[in-house]
Amino acid sequence: MVGPPVPSMMRSAMKGVNPLLKSDSVDFISPLQTDVSRLCDTLFSLIKKSCPPATIALLGNVKTLAKIYDVSSKDEKAFANLANLIESLSVDQLTIVGSLFSNMCNLANLAEHVHRIRRRKAFDRGESSFLSHHSLEEIVDDLQRNGFSLHQIRDQICSQTVEMVLTAHPTQAVRRSILAKLHDIAKIIEASHDAYLTPEQSRINEDLLKANLLCLWRTDEVRRSKPKPEDEARNILHVIEETAWHATPIYISRMDHFFVKNGLKPIPLDATPFVFGSWAGGDRDGNPFVTPDVTIEVVNINRYRAACLYLAEIENLLFDLSIHYGSDELLDYNKKIAGQTNQAAKSRPDLNVTTKIKYKEFWNYVPPKEPFRVCFSYIRDRMTATRDHCEALLSNMPPPQSNPAAPVYTTKDELLEPLNIMYRSLVDTGDEIIADGKLKDLIRRVHIFGLTIVKLDIRQEAEEHTNALDFITKYVGIGSYAEMDEDQRIKFLTENLEGKRPLIPRAHSATGKAKNVLDTFEVVSDLGPEALGAYIISMCMKPSDVLAVEVLQRECSNNCGESSLRVVPLLETITALQDSTMVLGTLFENKWYRKHLERRFDSVQEVMIGYSDSGKDGGRLTSAWELYKAQEHMVECAAKHGVTLRFFHGRGGTVGRGGGPQHLAILSQPPGTVNQYLRVTIQGEVMEQDFGLPNLALRTLETYTTAVLKADLTEPVVVKPEYRELLDKLSQVSCTKYREIVHGDPRFVQYFRSATPEQELGLLNIGSRPQKRKEGGVETLRAIPWVFAWTQTRLHLPVWLGLGSALQTGMNEAGGKQLLREMYEKWPFFRSFFDLIEMVLAKADPHISSRYEDVLVEKEEQKQFGSMLRDLLVETIDLVLQVSGEQRLLDKDRVQQRAIETRLEWLTPMNLAQVELLKRWRSVSVKGVVKPEVDQLKANQLVDALVISMKGLSSALQNTG
Repeated sequence: MVGPPVPSMMRSAMKGVNPLLKSDSVDFISPLQTDVSRLCDTLFSLIKKSCPPATIALLGNVKTLAKIYDVSSKDEKAFANLANLIESLSVDQLTIVGSLFSNMCNLANLAEHVHRIRRRKAFDRGESSFLSHHSLEEIVDDLQRNGFSLHQIRDQICSQTVEMVLTAHPTQAVRRSILAKLHDIAKIIEASHDAYLTPEQSRINEDLLKANLLCLWRTDEVRRSKPKPEDEARNILHVIEETAWHATPIYISRMDHFFVKNGLKPIPLDATPFVFGSWAGGDRDGNPFVTPDVTIEVVNINRYRAACLYLAEIENLLFDLSIHYGSDELLDYNKKIAGQTNQAAKSRPDLNVTTKIKYKEFWNYVPPKEPFRVCFSYIRDRMTATRDHCEALLSNMPPPQSNPAAPVYTTKDELLEPLNIMYRSLVDTGDEIIADGKLKDLIRRVHIFGLTIVKLDIRQEAEEHTNALDFITKYVGIGSYAEMDEDQRIKFLTENLEGKRPLIPRAHSATGKAKNVLDTFEVVSDLGPEALGAYIISMCMKPSDVLAVEVLQRECSNNCGESSLRVVPLLETITALQDSTMVLGTLFENKWYRKHLERRFDSVQEVMIGYSDSGKDGGRLTSAWELYKAQEHMVECAAKHGVTLRFFHGRGGTVGRGGGPQHLAILSQPPGTVNQYLRVTIQGEVMEQDFGLPNLALRTLETYTTAVLKADLTEPVVVKPEYRELLDKLSQVSCTKYREIVHGDPRFVQYFRSATPEQELGLLNIGSRPQKRKEGGVETLRAIPWVFAWTQTRLHLPVWLGLGSALQTGMNEAGGKQLLREMYEKWPFFRSFFDLIEMVLAKADPHISSRYEDVLVEKEEQKQFGSMLRDLLVETIDLVLQVSGEQRLLDKDRVQQRAIETRLEWLTPMNLAQVELLKRWRSVSVKGVVKPEVDQLKANQLVDALVISMKGLSSALQNTG
């Protein structure tokens, strides 16, 4: 059996691309299609030269059969022929099939990235308006039509901040070596669209393209070892260094130009429209490899890389600013640092000769009549000392001798002081055009990136803090903290926070996890808020979970908690979201906490909301609705207590984990929840989509800027009571159905583990942390492998399960269908939810998922279970189309239609190859361990082929977890 027939409705819904994909003035599709064909055809021609004719014939046969299946409305005979061919292949042949289509998908993704850049350039040249309406000019025009002045819009932009937190979540399946080659290919493709290239330049471009494509083909796609947290931190820094470091001042300069052109002042120098954070090396939730020492090392890596970046900018400015005059303020500053240098040389006879010579050369080679060079020489010396200090720490060597004339930088304000003085000097002496060049860019970088490029968040599970406090209370003889009820915990914690007597003895005997927690808080105190961001409590369920962290911060602090981090509760289950106002209300009514919030953080409370675990807990519809309601209720609660609430959105890359287009996601937030501030995670493959290329980074910055701007200034849509009432019913039905299947049906767990590659995902080596927080069933599985596994099989169950039952209930209500259509047309939140669901459903394929079941599932009762799931999928697609009013999925999103259609003929062979490889792997292994009688080399080849299939599907679907 190959698979069930696809209903005609399903074939219609999933069929081809809308052909009307051309702008009135510019044909955008042909260049994209040309690029995709050029890249794939060139790659295939290069492969022909290195593979035997029989292999090339085989690849051609696979491509032909896959194309017949995907362009013929899922023809069963073509599917059977292709499945039989794949089943007959050797492991080496399956590896080549997987590699070919995996690389083609990567190249198609690349071509689309370049295509977005091409479209933006056409828009900037005034050739077309065929954009997704995210540009600053378009949003400003829209807001002005709605009554906002340019002054109001500028003031809003000057005061808003978007913080992008790059995480180490294991969702980037492509190796960095592959990504680097893809970036080089992208630059070649982008350059090839230059109409003024000479024939010689075109020939060189073509040769470079072939060389890079061949190198791409020859590069191992398989990660041979798991990355360490330090490696993940370096990867995040690499992303920022390559694009965001350059893009941020460029985009702010564009905004300056826009406002100045319209008669307004530029963006203030100290504005921070963007800042960046990281979780790599700080997120210890369920990751035993993130230790206190690792956190220290990662902060030193961040400082070292920042110093290197700043030194490059400083050297450029030292060369450029050869101006021979300056303001009195600058001259006085230079006299002060000259005096400090001379005093240091006299007062430190212990300094070695090299250092003294360095001082002498420093002044001899920078003429004192060039005040900017004098000042920058001093900055260079301090930044060099900072770099050398961090480098020594990373090399486990003692830091260089402290130099009082050029001490290590410890705060960004120390760096900003002379930079601002030089900026004011240039402005005051009439050289503002010079000031607004590289110097202004550097000042903005310091405000945005600080001394560490990213601020590192610390994350730990609430239970770990409870266990640490339980050890302490038992150790000092005051009972068991873990056995206290919630009221007793709050009373105990508050008394300790209000008192002055320490709770934790300096000499304690903590071991294991308790020691790790206490050591972490000591490290947090030592590193401080200059290098660190927030302390996030995952699985936060009660007010005491927040107060416990405040106690631990104060107890382990070397300054009585005066430099403590802001504590951010992460609400990530349906229950936690429903209890959110109880948690916040209790905290805001706690006198100590209220005063602390006011004194340390200007009465601002940050709350993180988790899209991943809430979706795994109750299904996507219930998760989305509970997240929406919880934000509304928390804003009301905070306003009642005079607190400003800020939200940190823990979104993943997939729709099942809250992912999707950010502009759409931000504009569908409840009214009053953005408040000029947005903090959001950027994970795995989304980093590449947002920051993989310099022009993509610019586009990302603009998208976030305009989305926050519009969300804050646009008049909110009034949500009718009948909308809420119906959605409450739908959510309840959806959650019940979801849990009935996932947690209630005894067949589910075994089906999930048999019919998906869940057990094999660890072979990918894409993250440092384990797949599970602890041993157990589906409930202990991380959200990423949960979504990843279902995505690979094309069933996409976490996204839609329960939705069909809910919609059927809504349709059966009197006037229900009309009300659902009205909600879709008039309520942004509801519409964005369904648009994202459509995008995922368009990638689903019952034929494919049935193939996994036919080959990998043994018991008949489990096969019946799988058939039931596919019936629910088909029913859900039909009902979603009724709500959206479309004939087929994504009729209203032609770009997505095109993107999915491009990849379909590559997806099918990779899925079929994966099924066959899973079958063979499971026959030679037990719980991931190769059987003793099996040849290890052959088993390794099997693993490589399987890993390539998983990576290829991730690239094709553009979603991992």
